[in-house]
Amino acid sequence: MAEAFCLAAASNAVGTLMVDYLVKPIDRRIRYLFRFHKLIEDLHQQQSNLKKEQTRVEEEIKEAKLQIQTQVIEDYVDEWLTDVKKALTEVQNFERRVEENKRCFRLCPNWYWRYKLGQEIEEKTVYISKLVEDSPFEPIGHRAELPGLEFFPSEDILPSKSSTAAFKKIMEALNDDKVNMIGVWGMGGVGKTTLVKQVGKKAKESGCFRKVIEVVVSQKSIIENIQDKIADFLDLTLEKKTKEGRAEVLWRRLENEEKVLIILDDMWNEVHLKDIGIPLNENGKGCKIILTTRLLKVCESMKCQDFVPIDVLDDAEAWKLFSMKANLNERVSRDILEEAEKVAKECKGLPVAIVTLAAALKSTKTREGWVVAREKLESGRLVEIGNIGEEEKNAYLCIKMSYEYLKKETTRKCFLLCGLYPEDHSIDVEDLVRYAWGLELYNTAKSVAEVRYEVSVAINYLKDSCLLLKVEDKYGGRYVDGDGDFDRYVKLHDIVRDVALWIASEEKSDFMIKSRLELLNKSSESCKAISLLDSEEKNFPDRLILSKLEILLLKNCNVQGTCFLGMKELKVLSLRVAYGSTGVISLYALSSLQKLRALHLENFEDFSFLRNLKTLEILSLRGRTRKCEGLADEITRLENLKILDLTECAVYSSFPPNVVRRLSQLEELYLPELEISNNIVLEIKFLTRLKRLNLEVSSLHFPPDYEFPELEKFQIFINCKRCFSFDYTFNRARYLKIKKVFPYNPVSQLLGNLESLEVSDIKDEYVECLTNKTQQKVSVSMILQKLKQVRIEGCKNLKVVFQMKEVEENEAPLLSNLKNLHLRMLPDLRCIWELPTQHVRLGSLVVLTIEKCPRLQSLFSLSLAQGLVLLENLEIFNCPELKQIVTELEDDEGEISSTINSHTSLCFPKLTWLNVTHCDGLEYIFPISLAPQGLQDLGLTIKHCRQLKQVFRVANDNVLQHEQFLRSLSSFSVHGCPLLTDSDVHLEAEVAYIWDVPLSAFRDSFKTSKLLSLVSIKDHNLVPEANEDGLNGVTLIKLCGCPDLECLVDTTTTATKNGPTSAFTHLETLFMGDMLRLEALCKGQPPQGFLKNLKHLEILKCCKLQVVGEPLHDREENQEHPLSNLQSLLLCKLPELRWIFEGSPHFTLQSLKVVKIYECGKLKSLFSPSLIQSLVLLEEINMRGCVELVTLFADGEIESKTSSLPLCLPKLKTLHINDCSKLEYVVPITLAQGLTALESLWVSDCDELKQVFGMPNEQDGVQHHGSLLLPSLRDLKLSWLRNLTSFVPKNYIVKAPSLKILDASGCSKMTSLPNQQANNQLELTLEETGLSAFKELLCTTKDLILDDIGDHKNLVPDLIDLEHLDGLTSLSINNWQSGECLVDISQAMMDFKCNNQSPACFLQNLKILKVVNCGKFSKIFQMDDGIESNAYYLPNLEIVKIRGCSSLEYIFPHASVGVFTHLRKIELVELRNLRSIAGGSNFLEAPILEILHIQECSAFINFTFSKEVKKCVSLKELSFSMEDIDGEDVKSCNLINTQLRQKSSDFEYIPLGTSEPLDLFNVIRLREVATNLKLLTIHKCNNLACIIPVMFIRNFSQLSLLEI
Repeated sequence: MAEAFCLAAASNAVGTLMVDYLVKPIDRRIRYLFRFHKLIEDLHQQQSNLKKEQTRVEEEIKEAKLQIQTQVIEDYVDEWLTDVKKALTEVQNFERRVEENKRCFRLCPNWYWRYKLGQEIEEKTVYISKLVEDSPFEPIGHRAELPGLEFFPSEDILPSKSSTAAFKKIMEALNDDKVNMIGVWGMGGVGKTTLVKQVGKKAKESGCFRKVIEVVVSQKSIIENIQDKIADFLDLTLEKKTKEGRAEVLWRRLENEEKVLIILDDMWNEVHLKDIGIPLNENGKGCKIILTTRLLKVCESMKCQDFVPIDVLDDAEAWKLFSMKANLNERVSRDILEEAEKVAKECKGLPVAIVTLAAALKSTKTREGWVVAREKLESGRLVEIGNIGEEEKNAYLCIKMSYEYLKKETTRKCFLLCGLYPEDHSIDVEDLVRYAWGLELYNTAKSVAEVRYEVSVAINYLKDSCLLLKVEDKYGGRYVDGDGDFDRYVKLHDIVRDVALWIASEEKSDFMIKSRLELLNKSSESCKAISLLDSEEKNFPDRLILSKLEILLLKNCNVQGTCFLGMKELKVLSLRVAYGSTGVISLYALSSLQKLRALHLENFEDFSFLRNLKTLEILSLRGRTRKCEGLADEITRLENLKILDLTECAVYSSFPPNVVRRLSQLEELYLPELEISNNIVLEIKFLTRLKRLNLEVSSLHFPPDYEFPELEKFQIFINCKRCFSFDYTFNRARYLKIKKVFPYNPVSQLLGNLESLEVSDIKDEYVECLTNKTQQKVSVSMILQKLKQVRIEGCKNLKVVFQMKEVEENEAPLLSNLKNLHLRMLPDLRCIWELPTQHVRLGSLVVLTIEKCPRLQSLFSLSLAQGLVLLENLEIFNCPELKQIVTELEDDEGEISSTINSHTSLCFPKLTWLNVTHCDGLEYIFPISLAPQGLQDLGLTIKHCRQLKQVFRVANDNVLQHEQFLRSLSSFSVHGCPLLTDSDVHLEAEVAYIWDVPLSAFRDSFKTSKLLSLVSIKDHNLVPEANEDGLNGVTLIKLCGCPDLECLVDTTTTATKNGPTSAFTHLETLFMGDMLRLEALCKGQPPQGFLKNLKHLEILKCCKLQVVGEPLHDREENQEHPLSNLQSLLLCKLPELRWIFEGSPHFTLQSLKVVKIYECGKLKSLFSPSLIQSLVLLEEINMRGCVELVTLFADGEIESKTSSLPLCLPKLKTLHINDCSKLEYVVPITLAQGLTALESLWVSDCDELKQVFGMPNEQDGVQHHGSLLLPSLRDLKLSWLRNLTSFVPKNYIVKAPSLKILDASGCSKMTSLPNQQANNQLELTLEETGLSAFKELLCTTKDLILDDIGDHKNLVPDLIDLEHLDGLTSLSINNWQSGECLVDISQAMMDFKCNNQSPACFLQNLKILKVVNCGKFSKIFQMDDGIESNAYYLPNLEIVKIRGCSSLEYIFPHASVGVFTHLRKIELVELRNLRSIAGGSNFLEAPILEILHIQECSAFINFTFSKEVKKCVSLKELSFSMEDIDGEDVKSCNLINTQLRQKSSDFEYIPLGTSEPLDLFNVIRLREVATNLKLLTIHKCNNLACIIPVMFIRNFSQLSLLEI
């Protein structure tokens, strides 16, 4: 029996094991085959779940950003969204593969395919399910750190008192929600641009603004240019052609952007932001603006809220800057310093003058030299400069003297050449090289390379002289040549450019320049240079005598071929036209240019006659070129060509054979992005003079024995497109980018000089030129010695990057020039450097980036790491097997040796940024051998390193040695490292970010930190649990999503212990969000100094918090009080909050300025009367969604308080209340008397509100009388207050003399409003609100907007009298469904006759009339037959817009009575019953009418222009479109007799639309008037046979666009 039991048990056990190990795996595999459709259903279900979570998370992100303008979304949320998008894309790929398989195997399934795909689908379903589980994020984001108010000026410029104060003022204004426009003004060259660039940089780095857009406006203020620059910053394409259309696109984009700062630099005139398309910031959307200008009136006209002046330097600051730039130190003799100080004073404190003059004089070593300089300045006269102010004349003199101190004439010429470019234009140094060659500036140079070197010397000298500014190209690129190193782009300060042009404009100048079109009309015979490079379209004047002209640069300029006939000396020519332009001349016109050496053409297509330019040596083409064969044939005849540049020329086909080969003199060849044919590759070998080559080519085009010629500079792309991946602070002069196949033989000639190498997607185990495993034509040692940049990506089999077995002893160090190394997606990489380390020096390495190299275990040996003296940036991502960054030697027992020689210890002296992310195998960052003096100002970020225990590996006897130097970290950020502590080494950092790690793990660290950002920490309190010292040095704390945190300080736990005596004594900003268990700021008695310096407090989503200020204020009268310095308070989504401050009568809020309370559902009142007394600085109250709020101020005590101390809020400017449904009044009338500064009052969606200013505890039968003066109130908005009856209690009189805007919507019970004292400036908007309460205001109303105003037939006289509207300048009526006319003139005239009066004029001041969607309007003005009147109607009317009034028959009743002398624009749209503009047989007399649009007015018949619009001579736009809005048949629209013979010759735009058979000249006869027509649009003219008869073509000389 026992035996049977044992057998049964054994068999059962074996069966279970067999099921687990055999059956279940087989079952899974069978499921892949036979439950395939179920797997797909599961995948689709999880896909649906994931999409829902994606939508939810994206909505939460939007909400978070709306709540706080400076919200920054957490990295892990962004990572999750990226993973989601990738997963959903892969699901779509699965679906596509399933559908393809169904089509291919309809009858018989492909079982192997189904098995593999089923397995992948199940894995993907599990992965998506995990994404869904991970999606609840707490928190979703955190508040960005506020920018510090420290001004860091640009290089070599010292901060002044003025600039530092201005910087602080601007930053404060940017943080002020009420400020949208900031004006920075000061004289030219004072440093405005430098300052605002620093502001923009700081604002973006801090996260306060996501985008900072810098636009130079300059004097011409061309709207399209500004729009283009903004669109470039937004990566937005503006396809619309009109300014208005482009502005609308920009507006919509910017309106949806969050936190955008736009800097409008160098403004000279007012620019309307709406014309550009810039919406100002409202509710976190739109933009804030900083503008810079030399003119205070620009700040005023732009309505800047903050004016920030920048003054010149004072004497001490000016001397400090001057002496620094002129190298004047204490070793210089006193007599020289005295003269130098006098010279410095002549600069009048202007930085641009100081810098340029000091640089020019820095080589002056004698007193006599300084005396000469001073006398020149003192005797200088600028009488001939008429357009500059007195304060700038000194700057001109100083800059001119700097020019005169240039020793070489060629350097002066280079400087003047820079003046050929427009204001604020980036100057391409390569252009200057080609101009210098063409002008024979260096006539002894034998090659272009020599000229390039000479120009580089000149440019560097000009920069050293501060006459030129550095500027990076849009990629940050550097321009490198030979041993010189200078920027590819430079720029002239606008004042320096003015001086350059002034110098070159003098008759005695050897190089006279004309840079403006108007200057050409003056004497130009001696002119040598003309530059018209601005974007405006213009005509180049002919008949000019330009016999000495040597260089001509034209852009968007219509030029006649005959203009070139007299340019006998022309050597350099640049012609740039817009793509598709009709202004392109034939190149035959250039045949007379017998000295032309350099030619640049842009957007030309016809290259016929190019061969005639026999002297041409430089040819550069840009734009789209389809006629490649013709171009190639012309080029072959240019036998003297030295440079052929087609880099940015979009050639649509390859060159035919033997084109390149014939150009035997070619030194530089830059080929476009086209498929290079085999013949071009072969022909390049025959160009024996070739030194530079840019080329894209396939490796298939290389013959087996092919080799490139020896080149000095090259950029060659093999099997890939022309794009650069490096950090562009480094050069790319000798650059090779290879993909898929490494063609060693063809490129071998290039490897000896190679500087930059990019390799991707090759399948070999090594990069052939970086290893000596195989036989090499070129020494690998030589290659490694010269390489500066290496990037290797996607090489799946690569095991080692740099590999050499042996190196000769006398070899130069390997990799000694390497600056940038980037390794990415190398799944099998085991080692970076397999080299004899004694021959390797990494002393030049600046940037090292390692990404997704899962097998890599270490980066450096100790000896290699010791040489990293220039390393600045080290980033390591997704290397899960990485054990050590630096491998240290181990002793016999396996312990890391602590006896490291101090001379060879690690230092990393330049390391400023280290980021280590997702390296799960890493246990420490820095090894034991790190020297105490290392890591100065390091920013350290560590994320998701699960095994990391230490930042610094320290042996037991070395702890004390390392504590001191760790205090120099600039920032420390850790996220998701659960084992990391400071048990061995205490960390100190100016800024610390701790995420998902207990702060108590760093109990002894961050004692000197200024900013602490804590997310998801596991502590219950900060003091004493996380830190026992009280964190008294911290000035800013951000706490987000800490689920266990109950308070900041808990003194109850230290009652029997020695707790901290003080805590948070220097804290200025405190933000707390998503704290589920937070109950109070302090538990127990607050320690000394607690929050005494707190200025900004924000608390969001803390569901247990009931009181903010308890027991903070439970102190005696003579004790210091927490929050006494509080300036701003924001509370949002605190569902249990009942009181904000409760307790001691001694508590004071004397510094409070801003209060914002949102969605605190149980809050019933805001302040007690005792607190009101202290609110002397309060400026803003903003309440929203507090549904239980009964009163802002606990008014039970107010009556008793008023007798002793008057209640007032003397600084309150803004009071906004929204969605507080139980509020009966906003402010008690007793307190309202003290609102003398109130400017903006908005109240909306408060269902129980009866009065805005109410009488608390009002008794029945008691009469109250009084007056309320609101002297500063400008903006009053009352919206959707269904029970609002009056503004103030009965028998009160209200005066608001400053009221500008009054908007009342949905206040149907309103009976009284404030009486405004006359200023005729009110803008009044009414929607669903009775008009009777506003009659008295109408007399002073300027702009009136009425929307859905009730059941009345007319406005006058049913609702108001005609005289009420005398002051109106703008009237807009919308959605008035019962209205039949605006003014019933017949009834109004009867009223006047009853009073024995007769009006001389109706609506005499009205300029704009708009009527929209008033369906019953049959006439705007109703006049019965037989009524006669000599009164004028609307004599000042300028604009009429009427839309969607389906019953309207005509616009004006008796227009013949008066002339509309100011009418400029009429728009009539969707008026299906409109028969004419003027009633009866009348006509419209509008002599300056410019725009007439009539669209979708299907009953508009027998329209004759000369009849309807009499004496119109200014019409510029005429638009007809007779298509009915419902698509019905269009009634006969007879335009046959439309005559415009006597009309204006200024027509610009005429679109027409009809279905009648028409000849265009029967519609509009333009024989005499079409001379200025530019745009003609014709649509829906199905039977139109002729547009322009041949005999009239000459009349259309200005027509640029015909659209049919």
